[in-house]
Amino acid sequence: MTALSVRAWTVEEWLSRETAWDELLSRSGADALFLSWDWLTRWWRQYSDKLGLSARILAFYNGDNLVGLVPLYGRRVIRGRVVGTSSLQLMGVAWRDSGPLISEYLDVIAAPEHRDAVRLECLRSLLAQADWTELAIGFTPAGEQWREAFTCAAAGRGHYVRVTDRSVSYHADLSQGFAPYLRDLGQSTRRSVWNLRRRLSEEYGETRLELVAPEEIDAAFGDLNRLHELRWNRAAFPGERLDFHKSLAAGLASRGELALTRLRVAGKVVSVLYDIRKGARQYNMKMGFDPNFTTRLSLGLVHFGYALEAAAECGVTVYDFLAGPGQHFDFKRNLGQLRCNLSSVHMVRGWCLPALYRWYDRMRRT
Repeated sequence: MTALSVRAWTVEEWLSRETAWDELLSRSGADALFLSWDWLTRWWRQYSDKLGLSARILAFYNGDNLVGLVPLYGRRVIRGRVVGTSSLQLMGVAWRDSGPLISEYLDVIAAPEHRDAVRLECLRSLLAQADWTELAIGFTPAGEQWREAFTCAAAGRGHYVRVTDRSVSYHADLSQGFAPYLRDLGQSTRRSVWNLRRRLSEEYGETRLELVAPEEIDAAFGDLNRLHELRWNRAAFPGERLDFHKSLAAGLASRGELALTRLRVAGKVVSVLYDIRKGARQYNMKMGFDPNFTTRLSLGLVHFGYALEAAAECGVTVYDFLAGPGQHFDFKRNLGQLRCNLSSVHMVRGWCLPALYRWYDRMRRT
């Protein structure tokens, strides 16, 4: 592997390097939304003071060329309700804390030819520092690569690495257009997302998809929370999460990357779909629809049909449903032909945590 040098950026350096960050991100093939400078700096500003976080942004160089970034932070946490832990984590997730919003597809940001070297050099650099006892890489598509790199870097030291939180995100393949996508769906799913449009219009009134204008963002999030609460008994985005997404959405709209839509039937908002478009990829962040409007069809699936069609017309080739199941059935699996496995990697060291987690994992397996 190419020898790399590492330097820690200050928060001030990080906040002033948007162009360098996103240029590297565009070359890396890493996730364009959750690892973007915009997303992570917003996440940091939202939670750093509240959670008592200290940034540790590692930059990796090949000579004078920036080839890798690993955005970490440190935090004191209590594990098992009794063990004080100095935790290092990838920015965008507070592992095992349900409060802060969750980012997905987390990993290093690195040119493809340097990706493995950056992971390994990152771990070697961190293992040389004594100020942490836990390293958590949350919701990553590279769980096995992180586990292997840690096993290599920490060989013979008595540390322990575990892979947890296994989940799947499903993606719709729109690369050939919307009509071929429809043909590939199962008969029942195709009927729900396409054929039942006519019934909705004929039986309940004029149906139309409405792209939310920038000045209507606050109202649309109000509709989203209201509809989501009808079905789930909780808002889609409460409190600080709502502030985060409203601010994010305003910035996205100014760049043409917001795909926030409302489905109106007879003039009434019955469904809201909050999507973000990055290049040829569209992410479904959240949906809310009125579960009491009708039991004869799924408003959610009809709305997805409209959104998928509009996305394909805009050149989107991958529609990402992200991880997480539906309420009654795994609709994402029915809508998405492609899948991505996610997991969290938990690395621990010291005299207590490795023994504790080895025992805990052994008990879970028996």
